[in-house]
Amino acid sequence: MNFSELEKLMSSRGVTSLADIARALSTTPQAVSNWKARNQIPHHVVANLNKILQSPAGNPQTSAGPPIYSSPVTRHSSQFYEEDTISLSDILLTMAEQLKVIVLVPFITVFFTFTYVQFIQQPIYESHSTILLPKSNAGLGGLAGLASQFGVNVPNGSSADLSSPSLFPELMKSRTFAERILDKPLYSSEFNKKLSLLAIFTYRDEWPELGQDTLIQKAMGVLQGMISFKSEGSFSILTVKAGDPYFARDLNKVVLDELQSLNRYFKSQHLEEKTAYIKNRIEFVGNDLKESEQTLKIFREQNRQISSPSLQLEQGRLARDVEIQKGIYLTLKQQFELAKIEEVQEASIVQVLDKPQVPLGPDNKNLKLSVLLAGFLGVGLGIMIGFIRAYADNSDMDERKKIRRVKHLFKKKIKDIFQDRRISGIVSSLMLIGLPLFLGHESKNPVYFGLYSTKLMLVNTVYVLVLFSSAYLFIYLTRKNAK
Repeated sequence: MNFSELEKLMSSRGVTSLADIARALSTTPQAVSNWKARNQIPHHVVANLNKILQSPAGNPQTSAGPPIYSSPVTRHSSQFYEEDTISLSDILLTMAEQLKVIVLVPFITVFFTFTYVQFIQQPIYESHSTILLPKSNAGLGGLAGLASQFGVNVPNGSSADLSSPSLFPELMKSRTFAERILDKPLYSSEFNKKLSLLAIFTYRDEWPELGQDTLIQKAMGVLQGMISFKSEGSFSILTVKAGDPYFARDLNKVVLDELQSLNRYFKSQHLEEKTAYIKNRIEFVGNDLKESEQTLKIFREQNRQISSPSLQLEQGRLARDVEIQKGIYLTLKQQFELAKIEEVQEASIVQVLDKPQVPLGPDNKNLKLSVLLAGFLGVGLGIMIGFIRAYADNSDMDERKKIRRVKHLFKKKIKDIFQDRRISGIVSSLMLIGLPLFLGHESKNPVYFGLYSTKLMLVNTVYVLVLFSSAYLFIYLTRKNAK
């Protein structure tokens, strides 16, 4: 059976449009359009149509007329053309019907993305500096080999102390580093003058209301969110993010200088302790060496002719003590000279390959890419919404009833939540139990009533409002049920 025969049959019974044919056969207009395009009717639809025509409870308009039987050719063709088959023409037909939504949704996404990126999003500028950190004992070079020839062991690995350049990422997160750098003044374009970093990050151009420790703790979080340090091969990259390109460049310089200064401080402190220890040991060992030499001298003066084995043994023992003290003394003198060389070389801790520069543009803004992605997202979202609308509009009666039932149940259950006094009673009881905990909690940085910070004050306000609302609702529903 072809579609023209079905159309003639249905029109003879007062059913003319595709939507009416779809409703009469309990299918979708897309399926009917598909039949029309192929000029073929699936055999199960023909069988269903025969049942409708033969049924006494059917439509009076379609109760007359002979039953329709599908031919063998029609049955054979129905194996290839089923009602639920989705073809390219079905997809294109649905997209054509929902073209308004498919065009409108990308416009909305592109409009909001362009407006946000161009006018609302705060620009973030990144300033980079590339540095080369020294290798362990790289500055000693041949001195380490020379020292080893004299029995002085110079370790090749990096020493586990705070002067190691490999600890730069950890140093930037320390409070010691924050306290040193937050006192540095930098020019702020927002205030058009120089302010300390502590003032820029916390109390700005006003008089601070919080203590110094609290301000430093807050500023540390801001500072650590602006700077990062990572290694790329043999080099390390120091990155600073800020809303002003010049401020980002200046802060990068300050961070880099302070890292070197703090590293030099720890290194000089370590070398001072080492040098002082070696110096004391040299003095002590030198005195022991002098005593040993003096003892050997007196022994030889008193025993010019040594023929007795016991005297020879005693002379060997005294000579051996002198040699041991002499070896220790030479070793300490060599270590002392190496420490002095390290003190001279401490100025060249970091070699800067690329100095911090003013970024030419914001790093977080890419208008073309953002608009392009928003356009693709909008098209995909529009197509999805279009197909959902097409399904909701053209689904059969059973599906429509289910959707209406879901909406009805949602409205009813939401309404029941507010009308059930058990729920309001449980909520108000639990919140009443927890009320002393919320109201009695004291913030570390109180602003209101000497107890609450701004966030805690907002939380407590919402908590009390919800408590009163639920309690009032419980009392109201209880009285209403009692009546």
